[in-house]
Amino acid sequence: MRYGFLGPENTFTHQALLQALAEAPAQQVPDADPVLRPYSSVAAATADLIAGDLEALMAPIENSVEGGVSGTLDVLAATEAITIVAEQTVPITFVLAAREDTALADLTVVSSHPHAQAQVQGWLREHVPGADIAAASSTAAAARDLASLDPQQARGRAAVCSPLAAQHYGLAVLAEGIEDHQGAVTRFVLVTREGRIPARTGADKTTVVVQLPHNRSGALLEALEILASNGVNMSRIESRPVGDFLGRYSFSIDLEGHLEDRRVAAALRDLHRLCPVVHYLGSYPRVDGARPTVREDHVDDAYDAARDWVERLSGMITPVADPEER
Repeated sequence: MRYGFLGPENTFTHQALLQALAEAPAQQVPDADPVLRPYSSVAAATADLIAGDLEALMAPIENSVEGGVSGTLDVLAATEAITIVAEQTVPITFVLAAREDTALADLTVVSSHPHAQAQVQGWLREHVPGADIAAASSTAAAARDLASLDPQQARGRAAVCSPLAAQHYGLAVLAEGIEDHQGAVTRFVLVTREGRIPARTGADKTTVVVQLPHNRSGALLEALEILASNGVNMSRIESRPVGDFLGRYSFSIDLEGHLEDRRVAAALRDLHRLCPVVHYLGSYPRVDGARPTVREDHVDDAYDAARDWVERLSGMITPVADPEER
């Protein structure tokens, strides 16, 4: 089994993938030593997944402080033949690290992933206000690139990364716990090629991307009313530009429940009638195991009873005579 992740090694995404493999049933990870392949972007990993070079990939999708990870959301929305099969969460903490012990006042450049930068911007403004902020493809890449510089090149430079990355690349930790919000968590999704939906557990999420009719006022309200009328709660909704022209947006939505739940299936059918595009991305177990509270008129038995009732009524309809016999 070959798994891709946003690399290099020791990123939070790498940690999420290791967690997923450790928790997966043995029959789902047949190799004693699965191949874990780092990528510089989610888009590159997705291309290899579609091409068959990977069996699955792990990607960050949202952070409790910064919200959705746009790079992942856009790739998922634009790719038809993939399915989310699992999720993981990783507590996030950052350190400021350098090649050697350095006074904060002597730092001129601090590099990290933009999402990490946003989570430590308050600390950086207060403690290293004179340093330029540079972007890296990941927090671990910032640490790796800094470690690869010679001492002269690394003078005045630092990286915001995980404690594990700083330790792995032999960097000196200048400050710990520099995140602006303690207890931040990032959520990751495990993605495979289309074709396998995990069985319902009772504590599940369903992820879809929908495009609303652009020439129909109140379309978003109609979509939300479809979910509400079927007792389907949203745990996340985010808008992303479609990209064809200004003002066109799709909505990435996490729903509480599984495709196998009658209420979720009914809501998706109605969304499919309303929306020109409904991109189903998967139903999968919630990592927190939380089960939604479902009203008795939205449980499966209620939908089944209503369907049976209509079928009995339909059986009472008088058949139309054959026109040729009239």
